[in-house]
Amino acid sequence: MDSWFYLPTVSDERPPMTNLPTYPDFTLTLSGNDWRQAEFINISKLCAVGEEVDEIKEVWINHSREFTDGVRSFHRLHIRRHIGAAELFIPLFELKALLKTHTLGSIALDDRPGFVKHGFALNTPTGYFYGLEENGVVKSLGVHTATGLADREIARLVKNFSLIYVHWCNCNILTP
Repeated sequence: MDSWFYLPTVSDERPPMTNLPTYPDFTLTLSGNDWRQAEFINISKLCAVGEEVDEIKEVWINHSREFTDGVRSFHRLHIRRHIGAAELFIPLFELKALLKTHTLGSIALDDRPGFVKHGFALNTPTGYFYGLEENGVVKSLGVHTATGLADREIARLVKNFSLIYVHWCNCNILTP
């Protein structure tokens, strides 16, 4: 029997978990496949990002099919292995100020018990920004359930911190 996937790509990275939430205000629960699907990456990795996106496009072109209800499914799944860590160095207080939010939440994954170790989530009117931070420094940053209004926030982050924003499933790259 054929296997079909709803995403053309997933990250091979799974974050470490802990029993205690990092921040108490709320918990953002992600599916295991949502982890790093739309993320910010250090601009030094632009060539590697381009290569990964080319491989994902090949899955779109040669290994997918659209069903009658408008849903596209993928017969093959691309596992991103070349990107590694996002290699960000953003002060968390600057990120919070730019996004105009004060509440900090934790991250849970629906397929694993506990909370993402060093995980944080920020809730804005346009969606959730989440990632990993250590000692007040954001090391990785992703976006989840963003509305179209998040485009402005995403563009500001890309410009202010000289980052690349990649929406892996849609093969979209935004540069400063």
